[in-house]
Amino acid sequence: MKMKILAIASIMTLMTLAVISGSAFAVKGPVMDNLQFKFYGDQMALWTGLVNNEIDMMAWPLTYTQYQDAKANPDIIVAPYYDLGDYEVALNNNYSLPDMPWRSPTNYTEFRQAIACLVDKDGLISGPALNGFATRIDTHIPRPALNDWVNYNVSKYGPNGELLNNYPWDYNPVKAAQILDAAGFVQGSTPNPYYDPSLPWSSPYIRVYPAGHEKAGQDLDPLIAYVRIDIARKTLGEQVVRDLQKIGIPVTLTEGASGVCYTPVYVYRKYHLYTAGWSLGRFPLWFYSFYNPIGIYAEGPNFYQINDHEVTPWTEEVYPKAQSVEQSMRAAKMCQYYQVMKAYCIPVWSSASYYAYRKGFVYVPATQGYGLTTGLDFVFLATYHQNYPTVNTIRYGTMNPPVKLNPLFSSWLWDYEVLDRIFTGYMNGNPYKMTPGKSPTGGDLPWMAYDWKWEIDTDGNATVTLWFRHDIKWHDGVPFTVDDLNETIELGKYYDDSWGYSDFIHVIGFTKIDDYTCKLHFDMQSIWALYTANYEIVPKHIYGFNSGLHHPLPTDPDFYTGGPHGYWPWKGDTVTPVSDPAQVWVGTGMWKYVPGTHVAGEGGGMLLEAFPDFWMSIAPGDIDFAYYWTSTTPPSGGSYKIGLSDLVLLANAYGTRGDGEVPFKVPGTKGAWNPGADLAAPSGIIGLSDLVTLAKNYGKTWGTNP
Repeated sequence: MKMKILAIASIMTLMTLAVISGSAFAVKGPVMDNLQFKFYGDQMALWTGLVNNEIDMMAWPLTYTQYQDAKANPDIIVAPYYDLGDYEVALNNNYSLPDMPWRSPTNYTEFRQAIACLVDKDGLISGPALNGFATRIDTHIPRPALNDWVNYNVSKYGPNGELLNNYPWDYNPVKAAQILDAAGFVQGSTPNPYYDPSLPWSSPYIRVYPAGHEKAGQDLDPLIAYVRIDIARKTLGEQVVRDLQKIGIPVTLTEGASGVCYTPVYVYRKYHLYTAGWSLGRFPLWFYSFYNPIGIYAEGPNFYQINDHEVTPWTEEVYPKAQSVEQSMRAAKMCQYYQVMKAYCIPVWSSASYYAYRKGFVYVPATQGYGLTTGLDFVFLATYHQNYPTVNTIRYGTMNPPVKLNPLFSSWLWDYEVLDRIFTGYMNGNPYKMTPGKSPTGGDLPWMAYDWKWEIDTDGNATVTLWFRHDIKWHDGVPFTVDDLNETIELGKYYDDSWGYSDFIHVIGFTKIDDYTCKLHFDMQSIWALYTANYEIVPKHIYGFNSGLHHPLPTDPDFYTGGPHGYWPWKGDTVTPVSDPAQVWVGTGMWKYVPGTHVAGEGGGMLLEAFPDFWMSIAPGDIDFAYYWTSTTPPSGGSYKIGLSDLVLLANAYGTRGDGEVPFKVPGTKGAWNPGADLAAPSGIIGLSDLVTLAKNYGKTWGTNP
């Protein structure tokens, strides 16, 4: 503690020596002029693209081997992060599968429990695929980013990694065989070609359906398994499939990238087992759509097809019925209890790795929980090259090409890496803080809306009032109004296969006070109502029901394929096809699509340019991105400010480097490399130039709202 105080004191002294000088920072919008996307096909290709100087930022965590190579590469900077993601073995809980009308083995709780006993989590994490670059998870909550939400009564390890041994299905093939035998999935008479006599749990014969099944006594049909081909999930999937085959369960294995797995798994649900991965939000409210029947629809979030009367009420307590964070947290822990005990799915790990970018870039906020994969508004607003304007483009590589660039229906991470740059919502989050509530104590920040108010209305349900900025424009120059938000909500409710459907249906009323102020009325009391409609807002004059584009009736045969469905909205619609994405990729974000630059698929990409009418720019030196309202009574203006907390973050990282050995420490702690504190050239070193940049802006406010 004494050393920390001395460091801050020294920095405060140096601040008096700072000289005000010009900077590259824009008056409005991002510093850099262009954002160039390049779509890769897998993680190795993405890494190769970074090494070969095809891209500047790699939107996926490094493997252990890649990290070792990066440390030896003077052109690459790495920084540690704990993920907000979840990698798992997903299981289909439905009674039957398409074209397979008999009861599915994975509809039996015992069968799923047996599969859970065949997932070698610790072996995968310690083995060559991950080499410790992960945190084991037994519930659907990523650790340690959301430790407070985890139910440790069903977890092997505690919040600090201490052994608890509370997970009932730890890797144990002998136990798996015992569970299968007890449930009636006994061995039949057909020889098992994968029998391994050296393993006491391996079955000489194929197992059969149990008594009471439509095909009782017959050999099990092969399980349909889809395995993603990134290194860790490929290793995981192949290990589980091998053990299933050895224990007497036949498997048909398909390996591939998202394009191979997406349609059979998410659209048709013709699968038993899939090595899934989720990029999750900062609050685990998704239990409501993941585990509740409301999320069961083609491409919907409940692709597990969980329909369990015991867990459904708890999912509702997590979200629509929660009147406090504590109530939501208790219910989330109950959802985890059922998830583990009934083995709905088998979470395996959350990344504890590094993300990488090329040397030369500075001011890269260390996004907590995401690295360089999502939540990137402040990253792309602030980040610039030390040789700007000579270097004026950020080249950003995604691990997979987008599945579809459609703000109403997209569900994939790679989609939103693009869409979130073009379209925006009414609130944003602090890249360093996961907690709910208004900044600076919480992580909620103003964005399109400069203030908001949650309250219980006279009907006993929640009402949210939103006050929007008056200076927001769509990329085509049309001013934004709250009518655009209302139309977005109505579109999401109209199409029951939209990604936001399960949220939007809780908005039962909309009151327009003026062009920039509105009230959302809900059918629930939930404290989370504030976040319910915070999806990408689309322009009414382009997407709306009276826009001139085709919106099919729910009774039309093309309701789920026509209208705004498609790779981009209205692409391929037989009535009013939109052949040029520039006609519909019109948002309010800081980046604007450059017509004619989009090339779909692996090896493709697109170019975005800085939107000169974006409402905000950034002041160099703000590291904590804490926002301060001038009053606690909405509507209130406010601003960001550069102060002591920014100085502390810089002091903790002072002297660290990103172009060599990086200690795995939480950003913000003493001695942790923090790229958000790397404010000025030279890139990759937090030193005097960064201190001077902060010092000359110390006390400055920015991002003032009307």
